[in-house]
Amino acid sequence: MLNLENILDLNSFLLIQSPTSKKKVFYDICKKAFERYNIDKNLLLNNLIKREKIGTTSIGNGIAIPYVLNHKVTKPSLIITILSEGLDFDALDNNPVDIIVFLILPELSKSRNLQILAQVSRLLRNSDITSKLRGCKSEESAFAIMSQYLKNKAA
Repeated sequence: MLNLENILDLNSFLLIQSPTSKKKVFYDICKKAFERYNIDKNLLLNNLIKREKIGTTSIGNGIAIPYVLNHKVTKPSLIITILSEGLDFDALDNNPVDIIVFLILPELSKSRNLQILAQVSRLLRNSDITSKLRGCKSEESAFAIMSQYLKNKAA
């Protein structure tokens, strides 16, 4: 089974100060994904915008889990983004989103994708983790918080 700790590292995190729009945030996330995983940022951005038009990817409590499925992706990847201020994501609870976990998933690995999604969902239900992430001032501190949590969970 693939675990989050296998796909997370310092470069999996992005902090955005004073976000101006959802589209700009998506662009910045896709740019980071391109730098990190060498996946075409325009392909990611177009698929991400198309997915968001279907319906919000917000799961409530200021958290969104947008995703892209693509046949060119060979292994699950993610970018965890923390916004200094929440943005409107048309969330069902009307809360602005300030934590975004962008999943980039292989199109043909449905069971593995569901495992990753379930792990991310469980992690983000932990209010201690989300409040600590919201207090982060750097990618390094966000990575340290997640690493510590995953290490303690494994023990």
